[in-house]
Amino acid sequence: MWHILGVGAIGMRWARKLKLAGESVTLILRDEQKLKEFAEAGSGIRYLSHLGEEFVPFRATSLDDSTLSVDNLLLCTKSYSLIGAYQAVSDRLVDGANLVLLCNGYGVQQQLANSAARHKVWAASTTSGANSAVPFHLTLAGDGRTELGPLSQLAVQADCPLLNLPRHSSSDDIETTLWQKVAVNACINPLTALYQLTNGELMSDSIAFTRMSRVADEIERLAKQLDKPLFNQPLLRVATEVCENTSANRSSMLQDRVNHRPSEIEWITGAILGLAGTAQLQLNENRLLLEEIRALDSTLLPNN
Repeated sequence: MWHILGVGAIGMRWARKLKLAGESVTLILRDEQKLKEFAEAGSGIRYLSHLGEEFVPFRATSLDDSTLSVDNLLLCTKSYSLIGAYQAVSDRLVDGANLVLLCNGYGVQQQLANSAARHKVWAASTTSGANSAVPFHLTLAGDGRTELGPLSQLAVQADCPLLNLPRHSSSDDIETTLWQKVAVNACINPLTALYQLTNGELMSDSIAFTRMSRVADEIERLAKQLDKPLFNQPLLRVATEVCENTSANRSSMLQDRVNHRPSEIEWITGAILGLAGTAQLQLNENRLLLEEIRALDSTLLPNN
């Protein structure tokens, strides 16, 4: 059985993937109030795609359930909530449990793995897309590929989970996979959020694209300084191809802005700048983007 904590777009997408693969799935909601809202929504998730609409029922419980015992957990929270979510559920995880982290950003996954030595901790990186503006409703976008790899010593010695799911593969170097993904995300997400553009629109907006080119150049310099490999072609070309292949998609950071949620800028651009600090490099365009998105975040009101 798999439990999923974090029933946003990614959590809802993987709930469906697991169920279609014949797995037993239980959603873990924040509290009894959320569990009540789930029941009022029919105790399931409504999915919309080019094929139409479908309703998929799921079992659900909450963190208030004192009898909860978890062997396999997908953590699908925002990067800034990941550590707190793990702490909230850690005493319900059996020793040796599989803990798969599906979140944006870089560094927070390793931070969690360092404090979860009694679990098999895996990181996953995906190119699948989905949009959710209403609780327990999900619009499916492109079904990309997902790579999984071990972050903890127990995971290194174990078989990689979830490889029965379509378009899933194991990675021998998940650290590099996460680094490459955050480099691409840092080129796309802050700019789409700042200028409120879809990925495709980012390519045709001259101001945003010029800034994207500068962001990519700075990250290339950082990668060379730190000897952290990126790609066999320029980062800007890779980011451009991602935008072209997902032209209608709204980045997760843009979705957060539209839905008045805090962004994950600290674990994307902030993580890049943290690495730059160790290398004593000034990444001026990335620094400016960080401050601009922080300013947008600061306008959010509590409970928005």
